[in-house]
Amino acid sequence: MNETTSEKISVLQGLILESASSQKYDLAEGARKESESWLAAEMSKLDRETAMILADAKRRAEDIHRRQILAAERQKSTEALRQQNRLLQQAMKQFLDGLVKLRERPDYADILTALALNGARSLEGFAPVTLRLASIDGHLGSEIASAVNAKLPAARMEFSREPAPILGGCWISSSDGRRQINSDWNSRAQEVSDTLADRLLAML
Repeated sequence: MNETTSEKISVLQGLILESASSQKYDLAEGARKESESWLAAEMSKLDRETAMILADAKRRAEDIHRRQILAAERQKSTEALRQQNRLLQQAMKQFLDGLVKLRERPDYADILTALALNGARSLEGFAPVTLRLASIDGHLGSEIASAVNAKLPAARMEFSREPAPILGGCWISSSDGRRQINSDWNSRAQEVSDTLADRLLAML
């Protein structure tokens, strides 16, 4: 091998080594950029997933908190209604007991007469009207009917000896039986029940 050939081989070897070195650098640089791009994409994906997880956790926490508040409000409302109902029942019982005890008063017949008279006036034009009392008050029937007729002759009130299923007070019905005024204690208590309920609810 002569000197010229040797130099050409050396030059060729240098070019090959330089090319290999350049390719090695390009490959390394490409790999670095690719890894950085992949890492950036993965980090972005991770950030999005983290944000979604946090947002979902926040929504769940808010939903649980909202349900707890609603449950507490329902419980409070239910308890208030329960207390109102209990107090209303007690108040109604006391009210009814007080009405029943009116029978112990010496003017009880006058009280029933006033109720019967109001009932007869409400049925004006439907005479004769009929008076019915609780069985325990039956002995006062004729006296009350006479007192009403004395004050309101047009009523022509008649006392029915068929007792009314009531605790006290009276029932007044029209001649055709289609109209009836219930002035008994249960009816009177029912009339004031809404007022009592409103007052008790305001107190709770």
